[in-house]
Amino acid sequence: MHIFITGFMGVGKTTMGRELSTTLNLPFIDLDEAIEEKAECTIATLFQTQGEQTFRKIERETLHQVIGKKEQHIVALGGGTMCHYDNAEQLIREGLVVYLYASWEEIEQNIVNLKNRPLVNSNSLSELKAIFEKREPYYRKSQLTMPMNTTFESKKLLNILKILTNR
Repeated sequence: MHIFITGFMGVGKTTMGRELSTTLNLPFIDLDEAIEEKAECTIATLFQTQGEQTFRKIERETLHQVIGKKEQHIVALGGGTMCHYDNAEQLIREGLVVYLYASWEEIEQNIVNLKNRPLVNSNSLSELKAIFEKREPYYRKSQLTMPMNTTFESKKLLNILKILTNR
């Protein structure tokens, strides 16, 4: 069973995924990095040159490749992966989806540091908030929600995952 990490941009999906990968001794895949490898360009370039629709198509193809791997992996999803096609339902069927939750106020404080994100560069804060609000119902479909606030400790999530995965 794969463990998929989801949530809005900037909540720490990749950081948490790498930490869990090391601790649980499971291979790690960052879906955005896998997409860039497949597309042979950055996600920002892909958005600029081919648009979001092409990006989402490549994202879905890459996601299917990852899901098809027999060996269990920790997978950091892109912020919008759960919201397109039937990805949310498929991810829930194929593994354990963990939602790293942060309030909009917490995300807003960190979002100014995310200069390399296409959505940050092309949207105002109010538009980003609207995207967050549109995506959150998809994130909430996850089997496990972990608040990423000042009291969050990765050990809490790790202990839960150890119990769920017998590791």
